[in-house]
Amino acid sequence: MSLDCPALIDTQTDFPEDVLHLRKERHALRDRAGELLDAAAGLSEPGRVSRCGKRRNSPVVEVWVNPEGGAHFRGVETCGSIWTCPVCASKIATKRTGEVEALCDAHVTANGGLYMATLTLRHKAFQKASDLRWQVARAWEKAQQGGAWVRLKADLGIIGTVRALEVTHGASGWHPHLHVLIFTGETLSDARRDALEHALWARWQSAVRRVGGTCDRKAFHIREASSAGAGAAYVAKWGAGQEIAKGAHKDAAGQSVWDLLKASEHDARAGRLFVDFALAFKGARHLTYSRGLREWYGLRDPATDEELALEGYDHGEVIDKETGEVIATDTGRVAVLDSGTWNRVVKLRLTADILAAAIKGGADEVERLLSQHDCQSYFDAREMPAPNYRPPPSPHRRAFDPGGDFASMSEAMEAAKNWKRMNP
Repeated sequence: MSLDCPALIDTQTDFPEDVLHLRKERHALRDRAGELLDAAAGLSEPGRVSRCGKRRNSPVVEVWVNPEGGAHFRGVETCGSIWTCPVCASKIATKRTGEVEALCDAHVTANGGLYMATLTLRHKAFQKASDLRWQVARAWEKAQQGGAWVRLKADLGIIGTVRALEVTHGASGWHPHLHVLIFTGETLSDARRDALEHALWARWQSAVRRVGGTCDRKAFHIREASSAGAGAAYVAKWGAGQEIAKGAHKDAAGQSVWDLLKASEHDARAGRLFVDFALAFKGARHLTYSRGLREWYGLRDPATDEELALEGYDHGEVIDKETGEVIATDTGRVAVLDSGTWNRVVKLRLTADILAAAIKGGADEVERLLSQHDCQSYFDAREMPAPNYRPPPSPHRRAFDPGGDFASMSEAMEAAKNWKRMNP
């Protein structure tokens, strides 16, 4: 079985036990989500979530550790679902927070203002999750349309927004709501901040009415972000570890979908609600940026959820783009599992335990765990080359710069002006 672990990596890591426990819980919840979704769809073969992290897409499965102390598998499918897969949702939330924080940092460094708004609408227990999801998303679209919105942006110096869609379930049924980051050219005075709150509430109330809903002024909130990190966490927390770790309980805001997923193990109604949610939010975008906001600060387009759910491509690797082979890396491969060994690991639900073992003790600990469960790999990582991995996704082309010729939106606009002067 194993090992090709560079000396620069210390796999004997003192990793917090609560973090390892949470990883194991996420893997168990992913199994439960797959079971519920497959049963609801009447599938005879495992669906996308059921296959995530379990079905091989290469001849062998590898276990890798990285300098930050984490571990991951290679050679298995990843579903990339932020709505229904706790494992992928956690990865996406972590990376998305960093992505948004980079934008917020650039904005705050430029002395811009950053404000957090909560937008919601009234809901009843009989209303479908799909209808409410459409209402809240469509209302935000309408709130940003028309000359009045353009004038409001100009008057208050609004540069752009980042919108996050979230949902909970409580006594009054499904409760979809929006968390919105508002970027202004400068920090607003108290009077101008009040003007922003008043104007945004008026536009939201009008937009909700236009899509057939109503809203409550008491549920509308807006406040200044205390830091770039706070702003990023506000919109990107869905699926974060602390959200999944709350437990299946009810509070004033109701239950999260992860709470419902946990409760479904002993509550059939909670399972049906989770399936209803999954069907209603399939294909929905969790996070959206207003056009041109990231380009304004020279940041590339945000990665997709599927790209963020992939692991192993962000730890200093150099990859041959023609073959997909890793030709240089700062991570370490600690185990290579053949198909039979991997199938037994999946059957015994040891995926989280294998990763925990890799973190705690590297190859020796992984080998010890496999021996305990009577499953040993026929492969030795030292005697086989790294397989040909699929190359990482190509960077997204920005809308204003499909050819990739400019570093920022302002540079592209300046080039356009020059061209017009030279070609009247």
